[in-house]
Amino acid sequence: MHRKFIAFIVSAAIAVTGISAGTPARADSDTARLFAGLTALAIIGLAINDHNKRKRVRIAVSRNAPPRATVQPRWKPRPLPPRFHRYTLPRQCLRQVGPRGDTRLRLGRRCLERNYDHTRSLPSKCYRQDWTRRGLRQGYGVNCLLNEGYRLSRN
Repeated sequence: MHRKFIAFIVSAAIAVTGISAGTPARADSDTARLFAGLTALAIIGLAINDHNKRKRVRIAVSRNAPPRATVQPRWKPRPLPPRFHRYTLPRQCLRQVGPRGDTRLRLGRRCLERNYDHTRSLPSKCYRQDWTRRGLRQGYGVNCLLNEGYRLSRN
């Protein structure tokens, strides 16, 4: 915005300077020349601005290749530091434990030991043992872990 305004002021000053440097003429022809010069400069400025806005991208497409629907970003997001991965628990370990009317969400202990590196650092107050038809099930309460600052992975 500022560049356009400054360019317009500079072009107007140059046009006025060029007109006033000549011999004095009638007032009608001076104003006509001034408006014609300003209009020409404005048209040239708009053409240059429009040319700069266009980004010419050439994509080589063969006849057999399907057109690309998405454009991949040039940058790749950096991975999170290990201290953040410590608080992300695998969703695949999520289980429903208990009789049908009283089911509870738990993260299985053995599944966590296989798929999560920091099982020993989980809070002991979230450790639960539940009796089911299949026997004793050991795991960690999901709500307790979420309250302690842990989160489940998306997949």
